[in-house]
Amino acid sequence: MMDSVTGLISGQAVGGGAQANEGVEEGGGVRRRVPPVELKLVPLEEGLEVTLNSDITSALMLQRQMDRGPALPLTLARLMSVWSTAFLLGYVAFRGMCRLCGNDGDLIPLSDAAGAQHSAEGGVMYMAELREMLKKYLKEERIENTLRRVSRASHPPGSSEGNAVAREILQNLQNLRMDHTWTDSHYATLQFPSRTQPNALWLVDSEGAELEEIPLDSKGYCAYSATGTATGGVVYVNYGRSEDFEQLRAMGVALNGSIAVARVGGAVSFAEKVWHAQEAGLVGILIYPDPADVPQDPRRLGLHSNAVISEHVHLGSGDPFTPGFPSFNHTQFPSTQSSGLPIIPAQPISANVASKLLR
Repeated sequence: MMDSVTGLISGQAVGGGAQANEGVEEGGGVRRRVPPVELKLVPLEEGLEVTLNSDITSALMLQRQMDRGPALPLTLARLMSVWSTAFLLGYVAFRGMCRLCGNDGDLIPLSDAAGAQHSAEGGVMYMAELREMLKKYLKEERIENTLRRVSRASHPPGSSEGNAVAREILQNLQNLRMDHTWTDSHYATLQFPSRTQPNALWLVDSEGAELEEIPLDSKGYCAYSATGTATGGVVYVNYGRSEDFEQLRAMGVALNGSIAVARVGGAVSFAEKVWHAQEAGLVGILIYPDPADVPQDPRRLGLHSNAVISEHVHLGSGDPFTPGFPSFNHTQFPSTQSSGLPIIPAQPISANVASKLLR
């Protein structure tokens, strides 16, 4: 299987099906097509909806403006006086609360005296000194151990496993005696695969009859993908970059109504791959990690050929169902959604599945 995928990437000849379809490769080669593929994506299960109420209404009520005629200068003077007093009180109350790490790991207060110099006993820490301290204490093996610890099990957002990881990180920060550490809750719209109607991938004939179901990883999905059924021939689009689609057009490859098979990487996100595919007229996209693109560690373990990589496909940031607004509880959101949501279904697949589709 792995040889087949590697051969496809390098441009070696691979057996094709009865129907011909073409795809672009890094070296400009042409790929043939297997029978059409039908991709069925069911609606994803969203997180629990937050009940909105009017608790915030009173905080947003505005009082009627008073007559600001001759009293305006006096009012401004009073406001400046109050602000200055509050600033001075805050400065006096919180001065000296900042800390830095000494060579022995103890925390020592920073001096706020003008012209104070950094020393082992205490003093001001400037940016250059902070960089040197980070280089000294942030070791590669420690970062690797931390990543292994927090990624030892799946921890989807909003799950008990995710909360356990958050508590562990919070406890580690508190053990460092940081001045103020806390956790916060945000009420974003999240999506998860359906437990009762998993996504499906089928090989179908020219009449649309299902020939073979291709097993998919039930845990792999693209959050915020469009749902529905997409049927079409398979087109290999390399990394799914804009230049890849331009090369396909220059080669005369018909893209409309096809399903793209794209590789992970190429300096473009999943969302960009999906966007480029739908702009080119394709009706769906499958994304797989190519063995040639996965960095190998010294033990040559690499990524398993059955592994899939999941990533959201929203071409934007934040909650796509509350564009431009923070996802706080009790916030009244307008009935709109982000224009960066895709209109075609997207599904991550493994290298083995990609090999089966492309050979």
